[in-house]
Amino acid sequence: MARVLVLGGTGVLGRAVTADAVERGHQVVSASRHVPDDDAPEYIPGVDYRLADVVSGDGLEEALDRVDVLVDVSNGTGRDAAHVFAFGSQTLLHTAARFGVHRAVVASIVNVDRSAYGYYRAKAAQEGVYRDSALETRIIRLTQFVEFVTSFFRRGARFGVIPAPAKISFQPIAVVDAARLMVDAAEDEDTATANSTRSFGGPRVETALELAEQWKSATGARGAIVALRLPGPLGTSWRAGQNLVPENAIDGLSYSEWLTSNAV
Repeated sequence: MARVLVLGGTGVLGRAVTADAVERGHQVVSASRHVPDDDAPEYIPGVDYRLADVVSGDGLEEALDRVDVLVDVSNGTGRDAAHVFAFGSQTLLHTAARFGVHRAVVASIVNVDRSAYGYYRAKAAQEGVYRDSALETRIIRLTQFVEFVTSFFRRGARFGVIPAPAKISFQPIAVVDAARLMVDAAEDEDTATANSTRSFGGPRVETALELAEQWKSATGARGAIVALRLPGPLGTSWRAGQNLVPENAIDGLSYSEWLTSNAV
């Protein structure tokens, strides 16, 4: 049993990683800028919740005390992304090395280094910080989460249309499956996978139109499914299939299977 710090442990992926690690018997510290109340739905009994900020460094030393393995699923948005992913990761890993943490695992995105999209560039810079770290690291690249893909459909349905990015396919992965991969990497003692970058995708590659049709059928949503061109460098990279890794599909929940219990 290890003492595991989940940075960003109150986010969507962070909560799933925290729950998985607790279920496996690890001592888990969840560090983030917000701590849930003990009666909140996202609160997980047995977890040591700590306030911490990777950019300022506040709370990091306390959170990293006696930690064996760091799992970084932190996130940043907009202009904050570069600070969190690059500068914040440097602060985090330097502090982790001082406190004797021997392994660090970070969540990333498949082919993140092949896009000019600003968020992806910030994530690629974060990967570089991890590769240059004195710690034993594992970078886990993932395809888009089912929840993320579903958000396209749900937001548009409020206005009577169900948008599906045109000429784009996804390989959606369930957050619970992504969390399992992250904790597997945290437990991995194989020296052959130390300081590695590995990519994983959901079990199926399907067009955005096919996924939209499945969501509409499962939810009973009204409105026409409309193909919309996604602009900018993100749309360019997705239309080129750079968000897919069919050769690394996992045995996990398909989108249709996930919808059976999440059709909202």
